Amino acid sequence: MKSLSQKVDKIEESQTIAMTTLAKKLRAEGKNVISLSAGEPDFPTPENVKQAAIKAIQDNFTKYTQNEGIPELREAIAEKFRRDNNIDVKASNILVSNGGKHSLYNALQAILNPGDEVIVPSPYWVSFPEIVKLADGIPVIMKTKEEKGFTFDASDVEPLLTPRTKAIIINTPSNPTGAVIHEASLRSIAKLAAEKDFFIISDEIYEKIIYDGNKHFSIGSIPEIKDRVITSSGVSKAYSMTGWRIGFIAATEEIIKRAAKLQSQVTSNASSISQAAALEALRGPQTDVEKMRVAFEKRRDVMLKKLSQIDGMTVEKPGGAFYFFPSIKGLLGKKYNGTPLKGSSDVAQFILAEAQVALVPGGAFGADENIRLSYAYSEKELTEAADRISAAISKLK
Repeated sequence: MKSLSQKVDKIEESQTIAMTTLAKKLRAEGKNVISLSAGEPDFPTPENVKQAAIKAIQDNFTKYTQNEGIPELREAIAEKFRRDNNIDVKASNILVSNGGKHSLYNALQAILNPGDEVIVPSPYWVSFPEIVKLADGIPVIMKTKEEKGFTFDASDVEPLLTPRTKAIIINTPSNPTGAVIHEASLRSIAKLAAEKDFFIISDEIYEKIIYDGNKHFSIGSIPEIKDRVITSSGVSKAYSMTGWRIGFIAATEEIIKRAAKLQSQVTSNASSISQAAALEALRGPQTDVEKMRVAFEKRRDVMLKKLSQIDGMTVEKPGGAFYFFPSIKGLLGKKYNGTPLKGSSDVAQFILAEAQVALVPGGAFGADENIRLSYAYSEKELTEAADRISAAISKLK
């Protein structure tokens, strides 16, 4: 029998999906597992958005649409970028895809050639380096420091630049750390990109979920580098529409044409019904977005207090998104059933077995001395999960 794809052999399975699937399986078996593994708001999709989808079905809006997305949605997305992000784009600069992950895949496929290097700050979202590999690129991992809040600027990027550097991926607010990269740092990176000639992929899917009175800044709003930036976002997180699978990118018309050509052969258009729902999400009332943000900020503060009291674990206060990424250095080497915990996978398995709380090992994000916990859950669940984790850890020798 002929061999199968070596490219697929070289990429990793998504650990966030794997842990979420495992938690669901254990609950189906009757185990009282609390899952903090999924990056998914627990709020329902806003009612006006659901009604727009129902109306689309009733109106028989159930056929193929334009590959790039329906014109009304592309224009609404362009309006959103102009209004919220100060990015000067038209509908022709927009491509609607099947979720944020698909948007990033399209973007990297559109710009990369075999052997091109892409700088990926670590800790990174699990799919960043794998999508680079699928586009025949080479991920170059740039370690960030916990003591700097996992943020970075041009001084961190420049030493990694080579003649093969094609792009850097920026994710702010960050999954998994919740770090927010502030305007001054982004401007320094923009200046470097202009001087050294590389693209910036800016993943801003959590842009609406930001705390402490801070404001999101889009690097694509800097006029001098607007043609070098591909801005990726979507409706999944801000509007609690993860299952609807609508993401989008803003870029130059040439990049959009290339990404759209790829999409036309791989998936074609995003779901017609989901596009109708996304149009209502962007143009309809925004009150639910702020209600969810306020709730997430409150949950963050509740969970931060609980996690900060757990021996062997240190945690930074996230500035956005809905994740904690605590250090577990103080737990490594301690023994569970006589076996020392050697890394984040051991700690995650221990917590699942002993506390029945599912979370994601930090090794999946390029940081094996950390774990990721989502706080996109009710305060009751978060409090119980933290108590369980604390009780389990107290038993370690």
